[in-house]
Amino acid sequence: MSSSAGEQRMNPAPLPGGQLQGQIALVTGATAFIGRAIALELARRGAHVIVNGRNPEAGQAVINEIAANGYCAAFEQADLTHSDAVRAMVDRVAERHGRLDILVASGAGASADSPSFRLFKEMSNGDFDNYIRAHWLTRAFAIQAAARVMALHGRGKIVAVGTDAGRVATVGESFIGGATAGMMQMCRVLARELGRDGIRVNAVAMSYIWDAEPRWGPGSPALEGGHGKGMIENLRKRMLFPVHCQDIANAAAFLAGPESDAITGQTLSVNGGLSTPG
Repeated sequence: MSSSAGEQRMNPAPLPGGQLQGQIALVTGATAFIGRAIALELARRGAHVIVNGRNPEAGQAVINEIAANGYCAAFEQADLTHSDAVRAMVDRVAERHGRLDILVASGAGASADSPSFRLFKEMSNGDFDNYIRAHWLTRAFAIQAAARVMALHGRGKIVAVGTDAGRVATVGESFIGGATAGMMQMCRVLARELGRDGIRVNAVAMSYIWDAEPRWGPGSPALEGGHGKGMIENLRKRMLFPVHCQDIANAAAFLAGPESDAITGQTLSVNGGLSTPG
């Protein structure tokens, strides 16, 4: 059986009656942590997953993991901060598979080189641009490209992944939160606009993720400076329940699946009770 470049097939064995059986799903920023967990979960539920990232080796590792479990995946390289690259990637997916059913817009805002937490007084003009590009425009570029393809077929599910700082005031995250709040409001508006094309748009918000400590834990570049000291320990103490990458993946998969067909324009916070945004 032939396959496209970067794709592996190893006796696909989706869950019996998998809710996403046969659907084409693109997960951006899917080479590590939350994006990786989402890609694996969508594959487990029967979707053919397109794994996006900037590093082909990291992408291949995720594809190998998906294939080892008997599911299908392919890799598409694109830098999410460049709209032309994102549009070209989505067009390639649509040309290869004939459609795009699901987009989970993740990544960039939670990557190793994303802008760090910083007090507002310490920021430069360049920081402002970086926060907006990483936490908002990366989602906007992917959503716009995907929506254009989905509208041709009269259906689609879009899930944007962001931070609860967009819903709850958090010291050191004025522009992270501001950019994410803009992204979430964009999703609410798009739920109205794109609903006419049969497209549902929702978001998942997260806070501290227990099994992503190589990125968020002590020693992370994102936590350098006075504000970062003790931040993680305080978050852990305030959380009622731990949250792992898989919990975010489960929420994203729910919003991508048929059980959420009556839901659009909503933001689901998965934060272990750290906060209760309205």
